[in-house]
Amino acid sequence: MKTTSVGPEAARNLRREKQRRNRLAAKELRVQYPQIASIRVDLVFEDEVSQPPAPQSIVLHPPARAYFVYPCPYASCTGELDLAANVDHIAEQGKARAAGHTRCNGERHGRMGKGPCDLHIEYSISVGK
Repeated sequence: MKTTSVGPEAARNLRREKQRRNRLAAKELRVQYPQIASIRVDLVFEDEVSQPPAPQSIVLHPPARAYFVYPCPYASCTGELDLAANVDHIAEQGKARAAGHTRCNGERHGRMGKGPCDLHIEYSISVGK
């Protein structure tokens, strides 16, 4: 049997399709968190090696899907940031805001081949009630 390897672009497309399916399967914000009117997620990136990607802001309103997994902004990276547990914690505790930081755990393809991404990600989550 002949085995084929999937290239970085095809792998990224497979991850995007998986995320699309998971987003469609997620409950609406108004169902998952009826006590929350809106959620804002802000992401700021820092990269020690190159120019970091631009900051991102995502605002979800009641009809939006309560899906909080975001791909690494580098197209050649396999990583993703999952903030679902953080949003669950905020909703359970009745908090209005939470913040934190993490590093991308994916692998990035670059000029030197494949290596850890290690993109530093600062995130904040704000809840409107």
